[in-house]
Amino acid sequence: MAKYYEERHSIAAIWCQRFAVFLLPYFLLVILLYRFGKIETVQSWVLIAVGLLIGVFSLIFALRAIAELWSKGYRGGSKVVRGTILTLLVLAPFAYQAFLAVRFPLANDISTDTFSPPEYVNAATFRASKVESGMNPVQEYDDDYSDLVVASYPKLQSRRYPAGPERVLQAVQAIIADNEWPITGTKGLPENRTESEAELDENTTTAGQDEELEDNVAAPDDIFIEILERTLIFGYENDVVIRIISEDQNTLVDVRSSSRWGRHDFGYNARLIESILTQLDTALLGIAGEG
Repeated sequence: MAKYYEERHSIAAIWCQRFAVFLLPYFLLVILLYRFGKIETVQSWVLIAVGLLIGVFSLIFALRAIAELWSKGYRGGSKVVRGTILTLLVLAPFAYQAFLAVRFPLANDISTDTFSPPEYVNAATFRASKVESGMNPVQEYDDDYSDLVVASYPKLQSRRYPAGPERVLQAVQAIIADNEWPITGTKGLPENRTESEAELDENTTTAGQDEELEDNVAAPDDIFIEILERTLIFGYENDVVIRIISEDQNTLVDVRSSSRWGRHDFGYNARLIESILTQLDTALLGIAGEG
């Protein structure tokens, strides 16, 4: 009686592919749940950690399946290849974030002016009220932290434009509108100034003329525009404040950006500031200088 040899399938290969196929819709679901406000930020981190653990299990099963295919001649090579490729593709962005975590310092608040960073209009108060839920308070800049930011991002500096503050303000507002960033607070805008502030400026100007100051016109109050920016994929929130200072014949611009969640920003806030300043340079015909 003839006997037939039955090739066995690798169970590890099957589970490797199953976990890999599960990962992509799993992470998509986490992103959608967070963006639509169905889960909190800390909960999203827990779900992401679970997804990463599933990815690790998928790779472990892949290694075991490869060993079984090699030593026992089991079937399932195509399942291992598909499962491994899918898993690596899904985990690649997280591996890149791990690389950024090593490359950039442990910081979540970056400013072009580290010795007198622009103050937030409303974000500091709001974040202080959410500290118990895990939200970051606004960073206090001391000498050590300032030195850390300067050493880590030496090219991130203030911009000085040979233009009036009104022209710079228009460019900033256009950039905010183009990026569809919601404004969360303003301070010192010309149209929002009260009559008492206007009267104070008039009195200051008169006094300045009597005392023969160098400037013929008193400098207006500093302008602050605060916006809320969200990351592209998960939509994590970052507070950004842009400060516009009128000088003798120039206008100085500083930008500060900080993450509401997490101790590490993976260099994101510095990239965001660079993007804003680059757009501002372009809007003002590329005329810019270091502060």
